[in-house]
Amino acid sequence: MIYSWRVTTLSFFIAIFFLCYSCVTKVYPDERMAIDSSFKMLFNSLISKDTFAFTDLMNHRKVFAITKLDSIVSNEKGWFINQSPYKLLRIRFKDLGTDTPELDRENEIYVMKDPKTAGGSIGIQFNNFYFTDSIIPSLNHDTIDINGKKIIDYYLFETSLKLKHPDDVKELYISPVKGFIGFKTVSGEVWLNELE
Repeated sequence: MIYSWRVTTLSFFIAIFFLCYSCVTKVYPDERMAIDSSFKMLFNSLISKDTFAFTDLMNHRKVFAITKLDSIVSNEKGWFINQSPYKLLRIRFKDLGTDTPELDRENEIYVMKDPKTAGGSIGIQFNNFYFTDSIIPSLNHDTIDINGKKIIDYYLFETSLKLKHPDDVKELYISPVKGFIGFKTVSGEVWLNELE
């Protein structure tokens, strides 16, 4: 009888130990937390200026200012309910333009690294444009014309969402070196970064 009680107690504590051990998050080395160079290069090109302005063919302006820049690392050993390790770089920006109606939308871009899977991801929210993926679209080397300017070497980000508002962005053009190049709205209006 006592032997049975000891075996049951010992089995209980072993089960609790393995349950607790399985909930532990581990600390990853810095190499596993490093954000992939292609994601980092694209992110750095976007934060090279604190404001960026776009103009359309009618010389209307949309001005955006970076309002917050975050660098978050979660890589601590923990028990039970603990956050998964990750590294995140994020910018948030706000529409400051006066030529067009101000749209109070959440605008942000982030790149993230998950050390468990060694994978990265990118997310873009820009005037109802939403893009999230674990890969960056391929770099286009062909030439496109945006409002009379010839552009080469750009990423074309497209959303798969069904957009309704004419000012919603459906295509976003980003250079790996210069950052934002321009965007196209649902109405077909094309906006070019004034620095181009």
